[in-house]
Amino acid sequence: MSVWASLSDRCRSSFPFLWRSARYYATGLYRELLGKNVSLWAQAIAFKVLVTIVPILLLTTGLIGQMLRQEQAFAAVARFIRELLPGPHSQQLIDFLTQLQGASATILGIGGLGLFLSVLSLFITLRIAVANAFRREWHERRSLLRGYLFDVRMVVQVGGLFLLTIGLSVSLPSLVGDVLTAQVVGDGQWIMWVQWLWGRALWATGLLLPLLLTTAMFFHLYYFIPRPSPRKRTALAGALVAAILWESAKQLFAFYATYVGFGTGTEALGSTFKLIIAFVLWVYLSGVVLIIGAIVASLRQHRRIAITERPEIDAALTPAVTSGDIPKNANGKPEVENPPDSSPTPLNA
Repeated sequence: MSVWASLSDRCRSSFPFLWRSARYYATGLYRELLGKNVSLWAQAIAFKVLVTIVPILLLTTGLIGQMLRQEQAFAAVARFIRELLPGPHSQQLIDFLTQLQGASATILGIGGLGLFLSVLSLFITLRIAVANAFRREWHERRSLLRGYLFDVRMVVQVGGLFLLTIGLSVSLPSLVGDVLTAQVVGDGQWIMWVQWLWGRALWATGLLLPLLLTTAMFFHLYYFIPRPSPRKRTALAGALVAAILWESAKQLFAFYATYVGFGTGTEALGSTFKLIIAFVLWVYLSGVVLIIGAIVASLRQHRRIAITERPEIDAALTPAVTSGDIPKNANGKPEVENPPDSSPTPLNA
């Protein structure tokens, strides 16, 4: 009975702290979203993501041209085209593929360079958005050259984590459902509840592993972009919030693309258009999620600094209050020059 009573007392004692924390972050996030150009930053991020589609298409075209350099592959494609189209039209298309085959190396180089530059431009936008979300009086700016070098570094680090989490989200469900479950569990070898537990464990792994990688991806942005860097716990808190929101949006988009956004004929054309709109919306929401996580981390950092500086100011005020030398305002309260503000006021962009 004493154990339950002690646990109940602890819960009651921690409830005011949890309530104050929840109110602090809720009101702070609300004020920050109203006071900052969150929508403009998210639109800029979405635009930069859509710009990267052009070099990706060029890169894909160059890869197709490289594949057609093989004699067997080109002969198979030419035979298929001759069977599908009449003589003159098929020959024109084959001549075009021959030209593509010869220029594939150039197209591949242009596409690769364009993709790197577009991704670099995207990370410049990400750096500016996150830095503005963290903007406080104690933060420092990078020089132009250091900023560009930092963006190249983030392209490698964060870009690798992004490709890894997207790849796992795409490949793990089919790998779990078709390969691991069939090979390890088998059909009728174990009892049903063991099969069910094994399937659920693999399904949870398919969700948690991309979540961990996404958290690491956002952690890199929230920890390395601000100068000086915040505490690791602060960056991790914002990264975890952003990762949960981003993975939820990603799962919803994957569900729509798999089970809703398809069809045949004109229905397929309309569904493809809807799929493009859904993708643009998902990219925009991803930008909003990125900024929300940065704001949460900034609020936590601001609160920690305010709490840390408060005892020092109180200690400095104590002798003056005792001797009566401290200046007072019209209300009779002591005046403090530049007191720390622990309220979540909107940050200047």
